[in-house]
Amino acid sequence: MSSTLVTEEARPACSEAERLAAEALAEQLRADDRSATIQPFWAYPRWWLAQAICSALGVLASVLSVGAPLIGLIVAVVAVVLSLIDGTRLAPLRRLTGSRASQNVISPPLVANPKPPVTLILSASLDDRPAVPHRFLPASLIATNAACIALVAACAALRLVDISGLPISIAQMVPTLLLLAAILVFLQRGTAKVVRDQSAIDAALEIAAQLDADPPQHLAVALVFGGAGSAQGAGLRYWLRSRRKRGMKPADIAILNIEPCSTGAASWWQRDGVVIATGLHPQLRRAAKAAVQEIDSSIKPRGGADATGAGVARGDGWPAIAIGSRQLESGEEIATDNVASVVVNLGEQLVRQLDIELGVELDRSADSG
Repeated sequence: MSSTLVTEEARPACSEAERLAAEALAEQLRADDRSATIQPFWAYPRWWLAQAICSALGVLASVLSVGAPLIGLIVAVVAVVLSLIDGTRLAPLRRLTGSRASQNVISPPLVANPKPPVTLILSASLDDRPAVPHRFLPASLIATNAACIALVAACAALRLVDISGLPISIAQMVPTLLLLAAILVFLQRGTAKVVRDQSAIDAALEIAAQLDADPPQHLAVALVFGGAGSAQGAGLRYWLRSRRKRGMKPADIAILNIEPCSTGAASWWQRDGVVIATGLHPQLRRAAKAAVQEIDSSIKPRGGADATGAGVARGDGWPAIAIGSRQLESGEEIATDNVASVVVNLGEQLVRQLDIELGVELDRSADSG
C-alpha cells in the first residue's frame, strides 16, 4: 500500500496542497478497506517567527542594559521565558503570529474481537519540511536562542549591581552577535523552499499493511497522519489532546512516528524533544534495540532535539518513539539505496518486539493475579 497524493507539488504546512493531500489520503485509505476521517484544527505554524522575535528582544535587552540595566534585565527575562514556553503546546507568543487551518487524517484500528489491550498509533506528517542545512547548526536552535538571551540577562544583572567594565562588555557582545545571527537563521527557516517527500507517509502505510495482514496479538493498529507536522507536530499534538479529553490515557497507546526516509541511512531516535532532547519511552527503546539486532545491528540511533512527532508527544507525556533516516557520515556507505524499505522493516520488527514484550507482561500479571 503506497500513497498517491493528487499532485507532485510540495505540501507546506497549513496550505491548500496539504488539504488536498489529506483528502486524497483519506479516500485511498477507504479504498484499501480502512475507515478514515478528517479532523480539522487550527495551528500556529510560525514558530520560527516567534523565536526570531525573542532573539530581537534579546538584542534590545542588550542595548538597553548599557544605560538602563534594570529595564534590560526585565526585557531579557521576559524574552527567555517566552522563548522556552513557545516550545510547549501553550506557545503564547506564537499565537500572536496568526493561526492557519490544517487537518489530520485518522484511521482507527480494524475491528477485532477481542480488542487488544493497547493501540499502536502509526503516525507521519502530511506536510513537507523546508530544505535547510542543519548539520552545522546547534542541535536545538530554541535552546541555544534561550541560552544566549539568558547570558544577556546575566550581564544586565551584573551591571545592575555596578559590576561592569571591558570583560562584561565582551561577555555581553558575544551572545548579542549570536542573537543577531539567530534572527537571520530563524527567518531563513521560515522562508526556505519546501521539498516534496512522501516517504514517511508511504512507509507508515506499508507498515500498516503488513501488520493488518498479520495482526499483532496485543496491539490494535491505528493510523494518524498529522497536519502541520513541521510546526513541531501540531497535528499529532492536537489529536492527542482531543483523545485525552475523551479519556484516553498514556497506558492505552504506543506511538510509532515515521520520519522522512527517502535518503541517507535508516535510523531510530532514542532521545528527542523540542527544546532539550530527553529519552523517549524506555519500553519502545528496548523494542527498537531488539528490532535492530533482529534485522541489522549496524542501524545507528539518533539523539538530537529534532522535534519529531515522537519528541513532541513524549514531551506531553505519551509513550512514543520515532524511526526514519539520518544523513550519511563522511565516507560512510550503506548496503542498499532503498532506505525506505529498511525503515519499513525496522518499524514492523519494532512492533513485533513490542508485541512480544506486552505478551510477557500480560502473562506475568495473570500469573501474579
